[in-house]
Amino acid sequence: MAWLETDWTKELEQVNESMGKLMDEKVEPMIDRALDRGVQEMSLALDKAAFEVKDAVAQLSYELTLQRQQAAKDARQLIHYAALVAVVVFVGCTVIFQVVTRL
Repeated sequence: MAWLETDWTKELEQVNESMGKLMDEKVEPMIDRALDRGVQEMSLALDKAAFEVKDAVAQLSYELTLQRQQAAKDARQLIHYAALVAVVVFVGCTVIFQVVTRL
C-alpha cells in the first residue's frame, strides 16, 4: 500500500488539451508559413535558373549562327581565291606555252 496515492489523470488531460491547442494555434500555422516561404523561395530560384538557362541557350545559338555565317564567308573567299589561282595558273601556262611554241 502506497503512502501517497495521486491521480494524475486530470492533469495529464489538461496537458494533452494544452498541447493540442498549442499545436493547432501556434505550431501548425508557423510550420505552414515556413513551408509556404520555402516553396516561394524555391519557385523563385527555379524561375531564375530557368531564365539563366534560356539566356545561355539563346546566347549559344546566336554565337553558333555567327560562327556559321563566318564559316560560309570564309568558304566563299577560299573558293574565290582558288578560282583566281586557277585562272592565274591557266593564263601563266598559256603565256608560257605561247612563248615556247614561238621559239
